[in-house]
Amino acid sequence: MKRALVLFFIAGLVCVPLVAGAAVYLFLDGAFTKLGVSGITTATRLERSGLQSPEWSSKSRVTILLLGTDQREGETAPPRTDTIIVATLDPETKSAGMLSLPRDLWVTVPGHGNDRINSAYELGELQRRGGGPELARKTVEELLGVPVDHYALIGFAGFQKLVDQVGGIVVDVERPIKDNEYPDQDYSLRRIFFQPGLQRLDGEQALWYVRTRHADSDFGRARRQQQFIMGLRRQALQLNLLPKAPSILSALSDTIKTDLRPSEILGLAKLAKDIDAGAVTSRVVDESITQHWVTPAGAQVELPDKTAVKRLVQEVFGSRA
Repeated sequence: MKRALVLFFIAGLVCVPLVAGAAVYLFLDGAFTKLGVSGITTATRLERSGLQSPEWSSKSRVTILLLGTDQREGETAPPRTDTIIVATLDPETKSAGMLSLPRDLWVTVPGHGNDRINSAYELGELQRRGGGPELARKTVEELLGVPVDHYALIGFAGFQKLVDQVGGIVVDVERPIKDNEYPDQDYSLRRIFFQPGLQRLDGEQALWYVRTRHADSDFGRARRQQQFIMGLRRQALQLNLLPKAPSILSALSDTIKTDLRPSEILGLAKLAKDIDAGAVTSRVVDESITQHWVTPAGAQVELPDKTAVKRLVQEVFGSRA
């Protein structure tokens, strides 16, 4: 998922993204992971041997929190997670969903009072090294009222590397996107511009596409991240990348962190491969169900309509929420 995703990541990545991954094949095909040496060896041997990927045996819904950080190269302070996508897969109904949460959403962070949702990871890391994912997970669970099983964290470098690993991603840019003040990785400003229409984006261009928000808003950015995650999934399926998943995981092992084991990632990838695109529900907590508010300290945030958020959760998670 950038402001990733992430989805994932979710997205992208979530990809990321998701990312995307996830948000991103990230969320739907399991490319978010930080593997140890033994994990990489196991994954690589699986690919070379031609053995089938492990099956995902559980019938229970699995939900993954895709986090994209704003951390630049060389920075050591805990980052904030400016991309937040909740990705869910249901083995029983063969369905999936993505719910994007804007970074400025004003929520309760357990043990810390009210704050922006993107601060939860940072606060958790400041409290205890390695505590960021858990506090981010608890914060999202309290907001949405659903359990979050796993997390995946990706930064700028990991997102770009993922996109380049799959040969770039084709997206359909709906309208011209111009940003004269895009914040580059060294904090300088650059001008970026996307013409409307179909185009293939490499890793650097993809990062621009999912991060920029001056042309629209944080909500528009969230919608683009989800679009990118689905484009990444589509390309991965067209290129039949599932057999290559172990080597992709190995290449990304130093840039992505997750609590999913290699066997779980490969099992999820196999499960997700059989989910039809029409069975993926994508939603964004956007301007239609939030209210802009300036806190007494002067922070500009978004207040969620909690009843409306619950309705979105029901749409994304379905009857088994």
